[in-house]
Amino acid sequence: MLPKWDESFSVHNAKIDKQHKKLFELAAKVEMVSDKAVSKNDVKDLLAEFFNYMKDHFNDEEKYMHLINYPELEAHRKIHKEIIQTMINLIKDIKSTNDLKEKLYIVAKKWLLEHILYEDMKVQKWRSAGLSDDGGGEVSFELSEDEDTDKEQIYLYICDCGGKIHDVPYTIHQKMELQGKKFICKNCKQAIRFHKIQS
Repeated sequence: MLPKWDESFSVHNAKIDKQHKKLFELAAKVEMVSDKAVSKNDVKDLLAEFFNYMKDHFNDEEKYMHLINYPELEAHRKIHKEIIQTMINLIKDIKSTNDLKEKLYIVAKKWLLEHILYEDMKVQKWRSAGLSDDGGGEVSFELSEDEDTDKEQIYLYICDCGGKIHDVPYTIHQKMELQGKKFICKNCKQAIRFHKIQS
């Protein structure tokens, strides 16, 4: 059984998290059709939806990693290309509807969800290691349940590191704006400063 989306899988970027949730939903659809009698066209439609959404997501994810100067971007991009190539090979080499369902399930499980649960979590760990609060502790970018209306907003902050951008969730932004709390970049040891809003 494929895992379901859980907040522990969050990379603390609203756009990427939203896309990951959608990919989990698509993987759940794949799992559902893998046990049912469905037409080849239904499976092909699901494959096309999965493939197209995955390509768009990978593009957005790579832009995000570039924006935050993620040091393993090229290795991550290579994995994305391998997943896409696997999907292309799957489309080319369909023997039967059951064969297609089985291969699509393997791609959803092995490539996609394991990629999100393992490789994308590396990005999150790298990001969370990049900031500390003014007390020297690590920042926890957790959003509380009562802030649903602002969950999508990410505030971009800069520091004295050349080209580094910190994406800060609403709750942390509020602490800085309303409570005057300062957060320090672990690299340059300077307070981060508000830059612009990214929806």
